[in-house]
Amino acid sequence: MDKLLKLMAVLLAMPFFLFAQRSSEAGVFIGVSNYMGDLSPSPLAANETRIAFGGHFRRMLNPKAGIKGSATFGKLTGADVNIPITESGASARQWEMSTGILEAALQVEWHPLGGPRFNNAGVYQRQISPFIGAGLGLAFGDAKVKVPDNDKTRFPEADDKSAFIVFPMTIGIRFDVTEALIVTGEFSVRGTFSDYLDGVSQNGNPNANDHYMFGGISILYLIEADFGPSYSN
Repeated sequence: MDKLLKLMAVLLAMPFFLFAQRSSEAGVFIGVSNYMGDLSPSPLAANETRIAFGGHFRRMLNPKAGIKGSATFGKLTGADVNIPITESGASARQWEMSTGILEAALQVEWHPLGGPRFNNAGVYQRQISPFIGAGLGLAFGDAKVKVPDNDKTRFPEADDKSAFIVFPMTIGIRFDVTEALIVTGEFSVRGTFSDYLDGVSQNGNPNANDHYMFGGISILYLIEADFGPSYSN
């Protein structure tokens, strides 16, 4: 009876060994940044898109689940001249803002179509899989607001801040170029839980928090792989 129970336990555990392929990959991100806030039209101003770059590290716990750490820098700019005057009359003010944004974030990813990169015989199988991710991060940015002389006494606002807890939400696709080289394309929106990303709140719309976005590609190199007890890469 004990032998039978042990055999059943081994059989039940086999899928975890077969599909427990874990790996680590690291590389660079290059893309663009933009923002939604008090000095941006809805949903955003395409002409305010700026370059963003950073580094990514991903640990695949299995073919369908991973954890990604990232450090990203971008520039955010906005101007109420982009906002149609019919929306709020804001374009008559001639306000502008710019800020660098430095973010460190950690996300949990789900790759619903992910499969083993190596079969039971150790043969490489190229993977293409979409994914979604969500997590938490910390961003730093000190917005500079440029306004006409008669508005300068309004800034900086008393509650202005330069550090923000962010909630990143990401969609993307992951593609194996070779056994060791991986490329991902992704787009993500960051909620900031604050209305001061652009330095404007009480002089804008204090009832709506600011958001910013990153979009681009990551080029990653497989730096560690553990494909189970039956074989190795």
